[in-house]
Amino acid sequence: MDYKMTDDKVRNSFETSGDNLQGNIQGNQGNIGDINNYFNNHYDAPVIDEQTKAEFSDRRVLLSKVKQYWIEGVLEKSLHTKAMIELGLEKRSDAVKLPFSGFEELPEESRQILPTGTGATEVFNQIGEGRTLLILGEPGAGKTITLLKLAQNLIARAEGGLNRLIPVVFNLSSWGSKRPTIADWLVQELWSKYQVPKEVGKGWVKNQQLLLLLDGLDEVKADRREACVEAINEFMQKYGQTEMVVCSRIADYQVLSNRLKLRGAIYIRSLTPEQVNQYLDNAGEQLGAVKTLLTEDTALQELAKSPLTLSIMTLAYQGKKVEEILQTGSVEARREHLFDAYIKRMFSHEKSGKPKEYKSPYQNQQAKSWLTWLAQRMKQESESVFLIEQMQPNWLQTKAQNRLYRFGSMLVGAVLIVSILWPIYAWDPLFNSSLFPKGQLINALRWGVLLGLIFGWGKAEIKTFETLTWPWKKTRKDLFDGLISGLKWGLLFSLVLGPIYGFLRGSEGSPFYLGTVFANYGTELPGLKWGIGYGLSLGMSLGLTFGLINAIKGSEIETKTIPNQGIWRSAMNVGVTGLIAWLIFVPTYWFNRLLIIIFYKGLIFNVSAWGESSLFDLITPGLRWGLLLGLIFGGGLACIRHFTLRFILHRNNYIPWNYARFLDYASDRIFLQKVGGGYIFVHRMLLEHFARMK
Repeated sequence: MDYKMTDDKVRNSFETSGDNLQGNIQGNQGNIGDINNYFNNHYDAPVIDEQTKAEFSDRRVLLSKVKQYWIEGVLEKSLHTKAMIELGLEKRSDAVKLPFSGFEELPEESRQILPTGTGATEVFNQIGEGRTLLILGEPGAGKTITLLKLAQNLIARAEGGLNRLIPVVFNLSSWGSKRPTIADWLVQELWSKYQVPKEVGKGWVKNQQLLLLLDGLDEVKADRREACVEAINEFMQKYGQTEMVVCSRIADYQVLSNRLKLRGAIYIRSLTPEQVNQYLDNAGEQLGAVKTLLTEDTALQELAKSPLTLSIMTLAYQGKKVEEILQTGSVEARREHLFDAYIKRMFSHEKSGKPKEYKSPYQNQQAKSWLTWLAQRMKQESESVFLIEQMQPNWLQTKAQNRLYRFGSMLVGAVLIVSILWPIYAWDPLFNSSLFPKGQLINALRWGVLLGLIFGWGKAEIKTFETLTWPWKKTRKDLFDGLISGLKWGLLFSLVLGPIYGFLRGSEGSPFYLGTVFANYGTELPGLKWGIGYGLSLGMSLGLTFGLINAIKGSEIETKTIPNQGIWRSAMNVGVTGLIAWLIFVPTYWFNRLLIIIFYKGLIFNVSAWGESSLFDLITPGLRWGLLLGLIFGGGLACIRHFTLRFILHRNNYIPWNYARFLDYASDRIFLQKVGGGYIFVHRMLLEHFARMK
């Protein structure tokens, strides 16, 4: 059967090729249902205890996300999944250090070619209880695809048995400069990539309920790789029943002095000339030029040994003549030419099936420039999955840009605070009285400057806010803690801030006219006592409010993921947190003031000067404090810093303003793939190719 390439959308034509090839290539993967049946009948996986309704829901959501992100989003859309010639496997026991001593395999036994048709699932199954496996291979050999096919089978089993371990895919590239323990890193990755609350993630890791599928050991920065291997070994020493699979390029693994303490290792063998020729025969005349050159071009033969590059040849060189394909140079030079041809081809297919008047939203050169910058930053930060909300100020290139980031965050924060507080102060009867002449704008500016400094200085890192839920047990505890904290803060406010506030407010003139305050110190005693009462009441109210805010942080897994979800979630939580803070602040503040009035009545100040206000009169102060608390503690800081960073990157032409739209465009061109709310390059080799561009 001839394989005919068409000018329809490349992905559709490629899927058609896969359907044809699956029936024609000897020893293909076979029917996935048969594998699942074998797997279910022979894989005696560990079980976990009975689950509560919440635990069952969390498990179901996580399984769904792993399946959606990695199986449907990556495996089924991979460049070379559909044309996947069965990969030969080789046992490599010498690549790992067995977790026990006293037994060594003979050299000829440590490396053994496995029978045709043996897959990673079968190898993993044969290891037995507490399975751990290392998958090695050359660049583009199919390590990630092999891992994801294993994940597909594991997910199918987990969906059919509610007490089975949860297979989860992680990429080790994000194991960072702080060199955390693997347990801590897993909790962070579960939260950032799968939106699993940290308390839930900690429980899963501690109770060894996850089956860890760790891709990209070679993508960890070279100076951290040894430490990463040690961290994995230490994790396995502590959590010995956890099952794990690790993937790495063989060359990067072999140079390490340490070895992973796992129970087995396999090496994915390169394609044979016979497999390549059979693939090209089935592809038909569209790849006739490639087949002709392969007979005597050793560099092209070397490239064709990789399933990835063979698949890219299918897309980049389809319909090309022999003279249009580079025929000289090293293997590396030819690989660069191949990827350049692939990029050009993907851009040229953009208008396929669209009307003549269709105009691309981006110029090809501009799109290449943005992808180049993204690839360089991801390689610099050792990231494989890109999340818009996880962009950090260290992505800025110059000191001037970093200074602008801090100043911009301060300015945006200050302007936002003033624009919010000024109308609220204008609405507040207290600030329209003789007690606070011209106090509306002055107080708004004071808070704007103070909080602007907070937004612009301190740690520049952008931290998004968790999902808000309301666990009642935790709420009671945190409210009690908040009450204790409120008493402490109230005492501090009354002894330190209260007198200062009272001095300033006791003056009939400007609050900055300190000369009047000190000149009239003896007559300002009521203002001083007013400030003490104000500080005590304010501190207790804020303490209870903080306690409630702390209690409602996330405890359930989010079911939806969209690009930049972390920032959108933080922005939404500003309003939610502010509203909650307002609802609890107003009645508690009013009640605290009432108690203080009763306690101090006739002794410290005139009740009519401060205490006759009704609950309604406290709506604007409550609104003011609610918004401030929402901005500071509810995610507003992350939104302000993220906006400032995005603005600077856009002004320097590193990214478009609508970044998610562009990344979706790049996904349609098959440069990127969507993984939940994030994006990955279709292969690490393509990322590295873009990163080398200037």
